Amino acid sequence: MERPQLPAIFLPLLQLYIRRRNELNQRNRLIFLYLMRQRLVARRGHAPRGPYCNPILNRRMSRLINLDPDQVKKDLRVTRESLQALITQVVAQRHPPKLRGYALHFAVIITLYWMAAGMSYRVCGNTFDIARSSACDLVSDILNVILRLARDVIKCPSAEEVEVIGQNFGRMAGSPVFLQCAGAIDVCQLRTLCEPERHDEYINQKLFYSIAMEALVDHTAKFLHICVGFPGSCHDLRILRHSGLYRNRNYPPEEFFIIGDGGYMSLRQPIALVTPYRDVNLTADQRSFNYHLSKIRATVERAFGLMQARWRALFHRAIEIKLRKAVKLITACAILHNICLDAGDIINYNPVQIRRPQQPPVQEMGGGPLRDLLCRLHNMARRQAEEEDN
Repeated sequence: MERPQLPAIFLPLLQLYIRRRNELNQRNRLIFLYLMRQRLVARRGHAPRGPYCNPILNRRMSRLINLDPDQVKKDLRVTRESLQALITQVVAQRHPPKLRGYALHFAVIITLYWMAAGMSYRVCGNTFDIARSSACDLVSDILNVILRLARDVIKCPSAEEVEVIGQNFGRMAGSPVFLQCAGAIDVCQLRTLCEPERHDEYINQKLFYSIAMEALVDHTAKFLHICVGFPGSCHDLRILRHSGLYRNRNYPPEEFFIIGDGGYMSLRQPIALVTPYRDVNLTADQRSFNYHLSKIRATVERAFGLMQARWRALFHRAIEIKLRKAVKLITACAILHNICLDAGDIINYNPVQIRRPQQPPVQEMGGGPLRDLLCRLHNMARRQAEEEDN
């Protein structure tokens, strides 16, 4: 019996069906092989993919990539040693940044150049011959990694380090009573832009919009604690009471105190804070105490000055980014400040240019007896030294 013949119209359809079925089988085999490979890679461990985006290097950029000392200092506002220290700490992070195909040191260089150039993505893109969107993504990723360094870079010193800080502050002030000083604290106002609906919050005593940065520093002007993000209208004392330094009560240690300006009040608990006497009918002993205390207070002003001078393109005008990102940027600048000091990278600056709004005085509470005791001990030591000289 002969097999029935299919109509001629069905032959092309049958061939199309067979070809489509073979394609699906081939696709399923490829998917299966890919999944098996992924399973083997997960078991054996997967080496991260190396950089695959190689930008076109001009002469200036080539000198930066090769860490030319003069070009690095000029364009990035840091020394080669500071740059290498930053790259080392970024590499050591548990969660590396998303490099988007670029090398790590290239992404770090772009971020520092962006900060030194006044936050211009267009300038970064044109200088390094990459898309402006790529520069924006790299800067954002590297800034987030730098922020994760805060716990390791900005931290309270150990007991042995506190002793060294006290000895240096005592030598700096020229009085033995300041051998128990563990730091100097103050607030700096950094210019920023502000949304119209938050006008009243961010305008400060000098009638410009600002973000407040509270900082505690040691004798080398290194940050031991920072609190960034309060509006410029907030009083120094309010910022202190909402900071981790005040709430955690873990610094300074017992028998030590920190120094503040007239914007704070003298405290004994929860932290020991000593402020100068008000300039109203002061005795000679009180004026002498204020004079020696002001030598220590100058340290925190120097720390703010060093940070602002290094990133002068950022801080000598309003920070033209959103407030949330401005807080991250200021914190990153403080972290880089400590990294640079650890690497011996100190920048020159003119302290006359640093102007901060004055805070209204507050009522003294709690710490007055401690300050009076320190004042008496200071003047006793001063008179004894004068008698020995005579």
